[in-house]
Formats: sequence, C-alpha cells, structure tokens
Amino acid sequence: MASVILRNVWKKFGQVIAVRDFNLEIKDGEFIVLVGPSGCGKTTTLRMVAGLEDITQGEIYIGDRLVNDVPPKDRDIAMVFQNYALYPHMNVYDNMAFGLKMRKVPKQEIKRRVEEAAKLLGIEHLLTRKPKELSGGQRQRVALGRAIVREPKVFLMDEPLSNLDAKLRVQMRAELTKLQQKLGVTTIYVTHDQVEAMTMGHRIVVMRDGIIQQIDTPLGLYERPANLFVAGFIGSPPMNFLPVMLEEEQGVLRVKGEGFSFPLAEDMGRRLKAPRKEVVLGLRPEDITVEHRLREAHPEWVYRVKVEVVEPLGAEGLVYFSLGGQQVVARLSGSSLPKVGEEVALVFNLNRAHFFDKESGKAVA
Repeated sequence: MASVILRNVWKKFGQVIAVRDFNLEIKDGEFIVLVGPSGCGKTTTLRMVAGLEDITQGEIYIGDRLVNDVPPKDRDIAMVFQNYALYPHMNVYDNMAFGLKMRKVPKQEIKRRVEEAAKLLGIEHLLTRKPKELSGGQRQRVALGRAIVREPKVFLMDEPLSNLDAKLRVQMRAELTKLQQKLGVTTIYVTHDQVEAMTMGHRIVVMRDGIIQQIDTPLGLYERPANLFVAGFIGSPPMNFLPVMLEEEQGVLRVKGEGFSFPLAEDMGRRLKAPRKEVVLGLRPEDITVEHRLREAHPEWVYRVKVEVVEPLGAEGLVYFSLGGQQVVARLSGSSLPKVGEEVALVFNLNRAHFFDKESGKAVA
C-alpha cells in the first residue's frame, strides 16, 4: 500500500496539451476516481502514473519514491484495462498466474495467491476454462484477479466496466467497491460515467480539457459544484440552468428571468450581494417539486407550467417543460405524474439554488 502524489504534471503531444499542471495527493488506501468527458486527459494521467506515458514536466511519487524514470514493471502497480487483455490460449489459472511466473515467484506461492484471489472473486470453478468460455462479467473478474495476485501498492483501473451490460455494470460496481474496501489498496479509477464516479469514489477528480475542475467527495461535488461544468456534469439528469438578473426591490433581492420572477430568501440574498447582476441560476431536477409543505411555506416560489414531455421511471418520473425559453426538467414522484399538455403548479426550491457567474462560469453562491 502507498500514497500517490502528482505535482505540477504536464503532458504534451507536440503542440497539444493533454494534461495541464495536474496536482493531486492520494492517501494510502484511498479510492480516487478521475471523471470527465472523452478527451479530458483522465486516461493519459492514469498512463503517466503507470509509466506507460512519459511526463513532459512535473513529478510523480508512489509512496516516498519518485518514479518519473522508473519503468512500469518496477513501479509496483497493477492495471486493469477496459478490454480485459486476457491471453486467449491460456486458461483462467494461467492468465492470473502469468505475471507472477514472469517474476519467478515460487510455484506454491503462485498457487496460493491465485486460489485466494479466485475465491475472493467467486471464480474458483472457472480456473480451467479459457477466456472464450467466459461471460463478460467473468472475464472482468479474471482481469481483476490477475491484478490482485500481484499484491501491488496501487491499482490503476481504466474504465474496467464499460464493456459490460447495464445490469452487470451495477453489480460489478458494488463488488469492486467491496473488494477495494476489503483489500485496502490505493486505487485510481478512470471513468466517463458520473454515476460510477459518485457511487464508488472516496473522492472524485473532475477533469475537462486536461485541467482539474474540482476535487471533492461525491456529496461535496453534488452540493457545492465549483463551476457550471461540474454542476452540469455531476447529476443525472443534469442541473437546469437559467440566465437571470438579480434585482433588488424594496430591500428584497429577486431572481428575474424571461416570464418569471422569484424573491430570494434573506440569507441567500445576503450571500449574493449583487443587485442588477446577470448570473446563471442552477436548480437540480429534484428541487423543482409539487411538495405541499414547501408550497405552503413559500407560495411566492410557485409557478404554473405546461408539461411537454413525461418520462415515467417507476418510483419517480421526469417532467419536461419550458421556462424563459429554456427546457427545464423536474423529478417528481411516480405516483403523481401529470399528463402531457396539462398545466401544473410547481414550486422552485430556491433554498437549494446555485448561482454562477455568467462570464467565468464560477460558482458565486
């Protein structure tokens, strides 16, 4: 087990900057997730930690050891890839044992490690099978087993669940989380799926265009997004954004948009302190509701809308409508979904509102 530190790490491919001034300290035993859209630099960062990509500038430490010039085989890491990378001509046992054989580990020790890992992953009965005889989930377990038997200081995982179907992905997500907790190995996990990131990571690093946008716990990212990009990326469906003007009327700060105007609670108004300023109002779908207590407490936040689309999802549903020329989505209880074309009174919970600077996109409240 070991900590991992990246200090002022850059990666350039010619004139293209893939990773820009990346700084991150990962604690011993921590599960860190790098998340972001395709091309944001998350896999490149992982490959630099692994030693599969040379860094252009900066320092990478695994434990107390500077590994900039250390070859991958000597970094004491194990990597799990998206495509499993199993040897088709070898059975499961030999696939899991191959790396240990290359390192001249004694046969009895190899046998012990492979059998322990197979038991941990529930694949003891598959040890004599070839990869072509396995399902996608079973192949993924073999790839994980091959990493586990190495007993490395750090696990590096590059979108290991992306080739699985939706149901199996949810199952493997939970199993991977339990496995990491049981083994306590420092883990860096790359994904473009924000649901995976939110459910698995102790902390999440959100990246865009090679730059870290925010590092925080899952709840911290959700409750306190640093900018418009993070607010829109974290959460499903994403946060609703509405361009608004903040205007003070008779000592009360109001949010004014195209066709609507809401007064802000006094404490929110004090935090903003910016009358007549253009900002972006952000509201998550679950904060637009029909909840009766909130309607009674804040009738001034109630607004009638015409329902355009309804997506029933069982226990809940998504209701789409237009507000200020923007499409907005609300998450409502599945037992009280309105019909398309119906007018419904919704309450906008401005106690849960987020505000972002229109120009920079940074959070202002």
